[in-house]
Amino acid sequence: MLKHMLISFAALAISSLDAPAQDKREIIPRDSITQKYCYQHVSDSLPATKEELRAKLEKWIKQNYNALENKYVKLGVDGDSYTIHDREALPGRARKFVEYDLTVDLKENRYRYKLTNLQYAAVGMYPLEDKMATDKRSDFEEMDVILRGIIASMEAALKSGW
Repeated sequence: MLKHMLISFAALAISSLDAPAQDKREIIPRDSITQKYCYQHVSDSLPATKEELRAKLEKWIKQNYNALENKYVKLGVDGDSYTIHDREALPGRARKFVEYDLTVDLKENRYRYKLTNLQYAAVGMYPLEDKMATDKRSDFEEMDVILRGIIASMEAALKSGW
């Protein structure tokens, strides 16, 4: 009986060591189909036409992204779809960055965004899903704060009464 209790306790202790490793990778949401890290959302109906949303989005892009000043910024427009590629530094971390692609699609009274292709840049550049990217929970938490901040800023601009 004591032997079974010791084996059970050892198994429980070993499995609890794996739990924090799994949790840190779940801070940032994943696409349910591809299992890649991804933030995505379709807005509720807004009291704004597609042209008003376009003007608000273009103003927000102009205020936050300058391809002439930042070599990492790449902007693209294809009809009603806007794509932004950029990188943000992790706070307090020398030479650690998160790179991303933000795609915003506009429709009448609505928009959809996808923040994808998340990459961790430090010594090398790795997709965030790669085990070589980072193993630190604090890095995932900081990236989540940065990326949610970008989304919140964009959504506030699109929902504002500019």
